[in-house]
Amino acid sequence: MNFSLQDPHLLWWAWLLPLALSIRLLRRPHAKPFAPYIFIPHLPRSPRQRTRALPLLIQVSAFLLLILAFARPQQRERAPVTEQGIDVLLCLDLSSSMAATDLDKASQNTTRLDFARRAAAEFIQARPQDRMGLLAFARDARLVCPPTLDHASLQALLNDLQLTPAGREDDATGIGTALARAAVHLKEADSTSKVVVLLTDGEETVATSASSAAIQPIDAAALCRDWGVRVHAIAAGPDAVATRASLDQVTAITGGQAFLAQDAVALKQVYAAIDELERTRFERLPWHQVDRFRGALGLALALWILGAWMRQKWWRVQR
Repeated sequence: MNFSLQDPHLLWWAWLLPLALSIRLLRRPHAKPFAPYIFIPHLPRSPRQRTRALPLLIQVSAFLLLILAFARPQQRERAPVTEQGIDVLLCLDLSSSMAATDLDKASQNTTRLDFARRAAAEFIQARPQDRMGLLAFARDARLVCPPTLDHASLQALLNDLQLTPAGREDDATGIGTALARAAVHLKEADSTSKVVVLLTDGEETVATSASSAAIQPIDAAALCRDWGVRVHAIAAGPDAVATRASLDQVTAITGGQAFLAQDAVALKQVYAAIDELERTRFERLPWHQVDRFRGALGLALALWILGAWMRQKWWRVQR
């Protein structure tokens, strides 16, 4: 039933019940002597005598229900919600050139990756209704986070990204591989609008010849087009004009756009422009907690009033 208690420690209040009953019994006046039972052995007990404990039992039940209501019973439910949104996969370049600190002269210790991370974080925060994912790439590409509405976890993973050390074998820029991997992950998405936002500061350095075993960016773009994935690309860096020109060919195939961000301000403006993407409808099924204490509280009050009325008007029990 997926039931839980928000404050289960309040159930310890039930120990007050035996204490209250004990005090009640101790304060109860002694019965006055009447005729010895031996003279009236066959006197039947009336219905009121047989059920005289009923008002007390009803009020005890009311007290227990009241404690349960204070403990805040909750039920976990799944509620379908239809909202506006798209599936977005952010593809971020982690090659060593992203360690350059040339996007803002006033921030000499801030790398291209730092600025890219900040702009992407603001982009994610501005679109809470979208399922967002993260893919990191250098020579190879890896899915860091699939498209999700859990943007807090996505932001944490984004902050944990580390650059590829310079000179290592995998320190390269495999744009084609990244786009192909992104297309594969978005292919089965249930939304009708699927978008890749790719950020890089260099051109393809892995599939540099027709004989290369790596996938060419143009071929990856065709794959994205065939699977309904639109690609927007950002060329970051003061010297990224040629990079933007090569990305323009890729994005045009998918119906997307290529942007040039030569400084930190331009980078934020580019993400703001991409934020104007068209939206489509998709369904998400979030779990949420529903309070169920009102029923227990209402029943407790009703039983307490009923017990008090029975005690005073029907059974006429004297304390």
